[in-house]
This record gives sequence, C-alpha cells and structure tokens, in this order.
Amino acid sequence: MKQKLFRSLLLLTGACVCLVALLFFWFGYHYITTDSYDSLRREATLLLEADPDGRITVKQLHRVQLTDRVTLLGPDGTALFDNYVDAGGMENHLQRPEVQQALAQGEGVASRFSGTLGENILYYAVLLPDGNILRLARTNDMIFQHANILLGYLLLILLFVFGGAFVAARSITKRVLRPLEQLDLEEADPQTVVYPELQPIVERFSQQQQKLLQEMRRYKNKKQELKAVSNNMDEGVLFLDTEWNVVSINKSAVRFWGRDKQELLGKKILELIDTEEMRRLLEEMELAGKGRLVVNRGSTYYQFNGSRIADKGFVLLLMDVSERTASEKLRREFSANVSHELKTPLQSVLGYSEIMLSGLVKPEDTKRFLQKIYDEARNLLHLIDDVIKLSKLDELNHDMLEEFSLATTAESSLLRLHDKAAKMQVELSLDNKLRSNGMLLGIQSLLEEVFFNLLDNGIKYNHAGGSVAVRLEETENKYVVSVADTGMGIDAAELPHIFERFYRVDRSRHKAIEGTGLGLSIVKHGVIFHKGTVRVNSTVGQGTEFILKFPKKLSY
Repeated sequence: MKQKLFRSLLLLTGACVCLVALLFFWFGYHYITTDSYDSLRREATLLLEADPDGRITVKQLHRVQLTDRVTLLGPDGTALFDNYVDAGGMENHLQRPEVQQALAQGEGVASRFSGTLGENILYYAVLLPDGNILRLARTNDMIFQHANILLGYLLLILLFVFGGAFVAARSITKRVLRPLEQLDLEEADPQTVVYPELQPIVERFSQQQQKLLQEMRRYKNKKQELKAVSNNMDEGVLFLDTEWNVVSINKSAVRFWGRDKQELLGKKILELIDTEEMRRLLEEMELAGKGRLVVNRGSTYYQFNGSRIADKGFVLLLMDVSERTASEKLRREFSANVSHELKTPLQSVLGYSEIMLSGLVKPEDTKRFLQKIYDEARNLLHLIDDVIKLSKLDELNHDMLEEFSLATTAESSLLRLHDKAAKMQVELSLDNKLRSNGMLLGIQSLLEEVFFNLLDNGIKYNHAGGSVAVRLEETENKYVVSVADTGMGIDAAELPHIFERFYRVDRSRHKAIEGTGLGLSIVKHGVIFHKGTVRVNSTVGQGTEFILKFPKKLSY
C-alpha cells in the first residue's frame, strides 16, 4: 500500500508537470508563429508604402535588402523575382495555398516544407494593385531556436519539480500511513482511531476477530474429539487430499501397514498399495464419489470403503471383514458346488429311471440299469459329502485327511466319464509313468473332483474324434499331472480369469455347453489345499493342457 500510494502521488505530480510543459510549448509555438506572420505582413506593408502607387517592380526589389525571402509572382503564378534563387528556374506558384488565398481575399498565409530551400517555411502573400502577387517567406527555425533556449531552463525546472515531488510524495505517504502502520487490529479501540473513516472498518474487524477466535476454539475442540474417536476405532481411517496424498491416518490404519505413522503421512495411496483393484477403487471414487474394495492378506480380508469429501479430498474406511467374508465364502461354495456337482449324477439317475419307466428296457438289462442307478446314487451321496467337506476346507479338519493313490484317483475319474466321452466321440487315455502308486496325503474325493472337472471340461469343449490324455509323472520331490485335450482352446486374454468363480470362456461360442463356471475354481481350490500348483498352456483351435504339481510329502 505504501509503495502504491507513493507511486500514485509521484506519477500524478509528473503527469501535471509534463502537461504544463506541453501546454507551454504549444502556446509558445502558436505565439511565435503568429508573431512571424505579423512580422512578414509589416515588411510587405513597408514595401508597398515605398511606392506611391502601391506597385512593386523587379528593379525596386533588387534594391531592397531583406533577410526574409521575397518573391514576386505574375497574375498567372510565374515567378518574376526571387532574392534567394533564380526566378527563371522556379516552377509555377499559382496553385500554392497562400497565392490562391491572396487572389481570393487579398492576402494569404501558409506553412509547409519547401522543396526549393529544403526547410519548413512560413509564407505570406499579398495581391498588388497591378495584379502581381508579392510573397514573403521566413523559415520557422526561430521557433526551435527559442525552444532550444527555453528547453534547458525547462528541464532544470522539471528536475527541481520532480525532486520536490519525490520528497513530498514520500513525506505525505509516511504521514498518511504512519497511523495505519501503528494500528494494532487485535487491540484497537474503534473510538481512538486516528482517521474517523476507518472506525466502521475497525469495528467490523473487531467483531470478525471475536467470531474467528470462537470458531478456532470450537474447531480445536472438534479436532481433538475427532482425533480421540478415530484413534480408538477398530476401523482404520485415512484422509486423502485431491492428489491422493495421505494427510491424516489413525492408529488402526497404521497397524494395517505396520509402519511408522510419519512414514505414511504425505505418501500417495498408490505408493502404499499399488494394485489394479485399488486403481479401480480410486477411479470409482473420482467419478461416482464412492467405491468399495476387498483385499486379502493371508487368511484375513479387509474392506476399503471410499467416499469423496466435496472438493476437499477423499476418506477411506478400512475394516476387517474376515468373518463376514469367510461366512459368505462358505455359503457360496456350498450352494455353487451343490448346484454344479450334483447335476451329472442326478441326470444319470433320472435318465435310467425314465428309460425303465417307459418299458423300453429288456428284462435281461434291468439289473444292469438298476446297478447304474445304484452306482450314480452312491456317487451322489459321496458328492454331497464331499461338497460339505469342501465348504469346510478352511477349518482344516485333520479327521478328513487320508492317504490315497494318485493313480487310482485318476483312474476313478476316467471311469466315471467313460460313457460321456464315448457319447461325445472323445477318446480318454491314461499314461501312468509313476514308479509307485503315487501315495498322497489329503482328501481323495476332493482331488477326484479336480480330475473330474478337468476331464469333464476336456470332453465338453472338444470335438468328435478328439482326445483327452492324462499323464502321471514324478520327480524327486513332486508328482506332476498333465491333463491335455485337443479341444477349442482358450484365448490368451481369458487365461488369467478362467479360475474365477462362475467364469466361462467366451459365452457366445459355448452357449450350448452346460456348465456354471465353478469347475475350474474347484480345481484351483483343491490343488491349493493339497499344497500344489496349477499352470495352463492353451492355443485357440488346438487344445489346452493343465499341468498340476503336488509335493510328495505334505505337512498341514
């Protein structure tokens, strides 16, 4: 404010001085120009008075000694005499403004640049009684001569004026602003303000100051309350700014990352947990204002609930949802497995029963059909028992574990699907290169379901004349199982998703093929339970190979 006021005063003074100087030069220029015209007029009058008839001849002009230029023109504008140049070489002057004005009004004046003399000239012309025109001219250098003389004095005066204005502006600025600079707005009494004009402002500021202090006290109390509540919450709370930086975090959230609080503050959330799921959550929060994400750490599940806080940032609520997730997982696995795994034996029982009820079965085939129904019903009961066991895998009940043969399990699965493969014209084969029966500790029914689902998929997604080959091998520490088919194959873009629950490869291509999309999720679950790994190699149009590896010695 001080600099602005000082510059304003100085610029105002300078503008006034410059305006006065310009007016001085303008009036001076017009005064000297008018005086020059009057001087030329007087000289012309003296020349006319020298001749009683008021006529001027060339001979007379030769005798006149004048410093100003004198030109005598004929009525047609022809130069008859000029005391500066040879009149014979001069151009016609009839159309000159001063000549035209003299012919019309008796006298005329003009100012212009002379091509003959190469200077700016003032002209005065008068019409003589004999019709000739007498013209006198004078350069206006006198004006600039006077101006040059005055300019030095003027610049000196301006220098003193500007110096005085500079000192005066600083003094006035200090005097005006001193009371404002010494004013203590926190302790100011509106009644003692030096400038009465500031009294309403000081009163308003004092009122706002009191309100601000009250709001600050209330804000501090609320902040302490919020901090106490958040630090005692079981749920983690993170506040993020608009750039996704952590600006506040409570103790529960700090425990989630297992790092010092100061290490977390200021970090971008993607530096703390950079996954594709978290990026999608942040995108949902940005676009929709809220989002949810469940992450898994070992056997513990955490849920992030994110919300936007107007335009100030975002809040993330972190909750341990392990119990709820486990409960939902058991329920989904139970219902999904029942609907999927019980379908095949039930269809077999219903099919054989319908054939027998229709009376199409020969008496000698009745026993064989009843045996089929009995076998499928028994398989159905086993499947129900296995599904229940599968839903309780997380409990790791050691009473469920048993030692069984890997080769026998594979053969059993092949036998169960023999009729289906024959009907689909798909060849099933087993290449057992195990040096022993391949004894494994685990749940035989669960691993049989793994084989069953892989073989069943190999048959369903195959073609007539195709094949599904099972190969059993072993290394020093592992059993290696390969299930390869000559079917449709799986696109590379879909391979990362095939073990997801209910996921089916390219539904548009396989609408006629039955399935719920749970088979491969059961495969993965069963392999992981037996501490194994599963890998997939597939080429579209050529087939798919699942490679399973199990450790020979399991420890639970």
